[in-house]
Amino acid sequence: MIKNTIKSNEKMYILAADIALNTIGGLRFKKIIKRGLTFEELWTLPSHEIFDRLGKEKYVEQLLEKRRGIKPEKAVERLNELGINFITILDKKYPPLLKEIFSPPTVLYYKGDIEILHKDAIAVVGSRKFSSYGRNATEKIVSGLAQAGYVIVSGMALGIDTFAHETTLASGGKTAAVLGCGLDKPYPLTNTSLFKRIIESGGVVMSEYMPGKPPLKQHFPARNRIISGASLGTLIVEGNIRSGALITARDTLEQNRDVFAIPGPIFGESSSGTNQLLKMGANLVTQASDILEYYGHSSKQSEIITKPSNEAETVIFDVLKDGQLHIDEIIESSGKESQFINSTLTMMEIKGKVKNLGGMVYILN
Repeated sequence: MIKNTIKSNEKMYILAADIALNTIGGLRFKKIIKRGLTFEELWTLPSHEIFDRLGKEKYVEQLLEKRRGIKPEKAVERLNELGINFITILDKKYPPLLKEIFSPPTVLYYKGDIEILHKDAIAVVGSRKFSSYGRNATEKIVSGLAQAGYVIVSGMALGIDTFAHETTLASGGKTAAVLGCGLDKPYPLTNTSLFKRIIESGGVVMSEYMPGKPPLKQHFPARNRIISGASLGTLIVEGNIRSGALITARDTLEQNRDVFAIPGPIFGESSSGTNQLLKMGANLVTQASDILEYYGHSSKQSEIITKPSNEAETVIFDVLKDGQLHIDEIIESSGKESQFINSTLTMMEIKGKVKNLGGMVYILN
């Protein structure tokens, strides 16, 4: 493991090298360190000395060519202008679990609070082409994990990723989004509001790609290793055999982390990947407590789930505290509009806070 030590100016020179090389890469970074070079020396030593230490490899030639036009101080200023922070693998704030993977990003660009990834985190991924079953399962399980204090990590893609982030925010939890492009423009653009809300809620949006990098197809498989690498384990909600979610599952296994999967209909294409993972030995999940118990936190989850997390839920708790009631009685007792009660009950049922006993009769769980 790389130690958390960095000299005062070294950080901005690592940033400059990352820009020059279009991401340094973990292997190149380790080679430079092993040859006894600092990144400041990469900018100040004569070319022949650097060639003597690193050899005449293509990346060395590229760095020496590009360093003429890159001023490290200006690179830092540019990020500040964009409101983007950066962290290197030598920083103490760097996510500790991510540092343990085979090829961790040398530089992470981020907006928000990167230190939330020093807490226990679970990755949640799935198909962009989701089913109502997949959405409901995501909302039910993620709400329980978020309320139990787990950070939810995902990729902010449309579909299951979006529902994972949205549910975490609705549950009052913290979430981390890992993008496959630069942070100067949210991707996808339809998730611009989500991008902002994640940051404003105390979460983080991050990428190994510098500002200006477009969302190229090849970036996303590499992005997936960060999602799983920053987490204790990965929950695969829905995805076919060729889904990107299955790539994340493979990364998770290679990183010696835990893989969880939600079973799906045997005739559903969108569940073919998760069902295959279960055949291969993934941990089966049908509720948040399956994951919480796996990590020894079931009692914590139960304590949190039985409390209201917002004013709307408090209304329902007050009405149902003495026992079960029909929805019409809940509406009458609360003095609220039927639409308000319906939507609140639906979300609370997803979270496992109330139970529909049948015939629209509800009781607190």
